[in-house]
Amino acid sequence: MKKNIFFFLHNLKVGGAEKNLINYANYLSKNDINVKIICLSAKGILKKNIDRKVKIIDLNKKKLKYSIFSILKIINNTKPDIIFSSLLHISLLLCFFKKMNFIKAKLFLRPSNVILANHSTANKTSYPIIFLTNFFLRYADLFFCISDNIFKELRLFKVPSYKVIKINNAIVDKDFYKKSKKPIKKNKILNKNDYILSIGRLTEQKNHLMLLKSFIEIKKKYNKKLFLVLIGEGHLEKKLKNFVKTNKIDKDVIFIKNLQNVLNYIKYCKLFIQTSLWEGQPNVLIEALLLKKQVIATNSPGQNKKNLDQFKNCHILKVNSIKNLSKTILYFLNKKKNNFKLNKTLNYSINYSSKIILDVIKKN
Repeated sequence: MKKNIFFFLHNLKVGGAEKNLINYANYLSKNDINVKIICLSAKGILKKNIDRKVKIIDLNKKKLKYSIFSILKIINNTKPDIIFSSLLHISLLLCFFKKMNFIKAKLFLRPSNVILANHSTANKTSYPIIFLTNFFLRYADLFFCISDNIFKELRLFKVPSYKVIKINNAIVDKDFYKKSKKPIKKNKILNKNDYILSIGRLTEQKNHLMLLKSFIEIKKKYNKKLFLVLIGEGHLEKKLKNFVKTNKIDKDVIFIKNLQNVLNYIKYCKLFIQTSLWEGQPNVLIEALLLKKQVIATNSPGQNKKNLDQFKNCHILKVNSIKNLSKTILYFLNKKKNNFKLNKTLNYSINYSSKIILDVIKKN
């Protein structure tokens, strides 16, 4: 008899957690598992990535609090064998359901970010999240852990180590390198000029202002035409664009909305920069490393040297400052091109990570 599994997502917009869960869902649906993806809102460009065998259930709600009874009703009516979640708020709701015995399904979680860096204890508005996490998170049946930092936090939240399975992101498919070689057609100016690239939601977490301030300093010292490309969407878009305009770098900074394929933008960039304040295991950073690009990244929870020291083309900042970032970017811009060896993709392949999950499902 086929196993039934539910994946829960907020929406189908671009994001590392969303991409990974969709990759898992597609793989499992091709391996004799009935898969459904439950979304608060099923809008977003990632909808095109979902296999036809995977059923999408759209709750058509703006916020999680309006979806609580709908989620519980769907679970109890359909009775899945396993429920899978990655985003914290949904995961905590499902953990509460488990604690209260409202659901019988096994609950698997894949925390997508470190929690304590995201919800600082100094911020009073974060107290409820930290309290709920500390009280309810342990009631999940199994955790798929994508970084050492997340593992340490799970232990702090009293999750026993026997419930934790370490896993890498599901990134590389059979067309990974083929997609990276596609020409950039919409922004032809980038085909003729150097550009540095950053990809991520336009939110506080990604710390784009640090990069923009560094770019102002770089422009004063770099003697060639140089662009900064920011790919992503988010609530800080207007603020960042105003900063760019006020500082008169609007002709040199290119904002691009979320794209179905960013691998070609990564392939042809001069440098890839990640200035995040915290992470889980960032998809785009790993993609850049696998494509042999020189990467510069802040030293932050979930994105530190211990996680990334296998990659020779990853430079972690010793000091997270505008001055140090500017100095480091200029150093690598002026450095002769390195011929990095191709990084092994096996541990980051969709099949590799998804098979680990499939084997666990078969045992449960």
